[in-house]
Amino acid sequence: MEKFVAKRRGLSLRPITFAALALIAMARILPATAQTAPKTANPPAAPSCVDQPEMTFTAWTSTLGQKFGGGAREYIFAEGYFCSDTDQKFQKFLTQNPPKAPKTIVVLNSGGGNLAAGLAMGRIIRQKKMWTQVGSQLPLMIPLNENISAQSVPYLAEPASPPFPGECASACTLAFMGGIIRTIGYGSNYAVHQFESVSQTPDPTLQAQTEVISAAIVTYLGEMGISSDYMGYMVLKTGNNVTNLSMKLLQQLNIVTPHWQTKWQIAPLYDNSGFYLQGISTDPWGTHLIAFTCAPKSNPTEPAPTAQPAPSPPTLIADFFLDPGDRAKAENLVGAVQEYALVLSGEFIPLRLSAKQAPAQVQGTQLVKSLSLTGSLLQNLENGIYPDIGLAFIFDPAAKLPMRLLKFEASLDSTLLKQFAASCR
Repeated sequence: MEKFVAKRRGLSLRPITFAALALIAMARILPATAQTAPKTANPPAAPSCVDQPEMTFTAWTSTLGQKFGGGAREYIFAEGYFCSDTDQKFQKFLTQNPPKAPKTIVVLNSGGGNLAAGLAMGRIIRQKKMWTQVGSQLPLMIPLNENISAQSVPYLAEPASPPFPGECASACTLAFMGGIIRTIGYGSNYAVHQFESVSQTPDPTLQAQTEVISAAIVTYLGEMGISSDYMGYMVLKTGNNVTNLSMKLLQQLNIVTPHWQTKWQIAPLYDNSGFYLQGISTDPWGTHLIAFTCAPKSNPTEPAPTAQPAPSPPTLIADFFLDPGDRAKAENLVGAVQEYALVLSGEFIPLRLSAKQAPAQVQGTQLVKSLSLTGSLLQNLENGIYPDIGLAFIFDPAAKLPMRLLKFEASLDSTLLKQFAASCR
């Protein structure tokens, strides 16, 4: 594993070990405006990556996910080690190969390298509003790490198209943080360790330089919205020993990001005749909406009996609004809808609704479908059995569309749903 190396300011580097507790404390108390290293005259540039293959960049457009609603995606595969000039070469590559879409994904496959280049490349990625992913262009590895036992490797199925599993360690983990959307697929590895400085002769200023580098990392974490607790895991191991971060930790540290975000609120109906519960969900393709309203109450013509029966469970009408974004136009899709599937926390529940009997509608740029929710399904939603809810529009294959389905999902506020449903009784 390539060590974090700070060569940019002519540092002569040697292994150092500093107290983990001191660095963790520094991560918590250093202000966001931590000082940068003093300016000094730079000596002639040292050779880049003397012993390691330096990073290369390859652009690739993929339409492989389009069939199932993923749309065409633009990738830049960044593979190899971070050398002292890797960030400059990345910027040059972008100048010569301008990204075709603002959501271009930089796929990182690197064992680490120069720390300063990793930080600089991460800032370029953030400036360009790109996404990041850990993976590789070719199916050459399933990394052996603490999250995947060696015994399970023969049973793992690799994807049939890139990005394939890859690794991101050391300086690569910092560049990865630059992505607006950050994902790590199953089988890929994200590993950290303590950065090390290397010097051939004793250097009394090495500790001060180390503190400057630590402050620079803490400042960078703040810029990228990453928890400063990252530093605590970074200092656990040194040398070629790394700490492989689990998906749970990656979420807690905000290193990976969710595929969608949802906000719920109870709002007044347009005619002020009542209220509805709305959930606005934003994902890479656009902004979608779920609107819950109370089902109309029946008006019996016969007088109510003297003994009132127990109130029946409420029925909610759920209107789902899906924005196809740049994948297609809603008016070109609505006539091809064949059926629907309710998506509950990743589980597809086919709805026995023929699109001919219950056609979808178009409202503005969105596909719209209304469903009635009652009984045990509504109760499970109120009780938080399904934390997420969404809808899939499944298209007739005879329509010869570039896609077979489109779906969106939202994180459900079960407490607010239960409160709203109670008002419908």
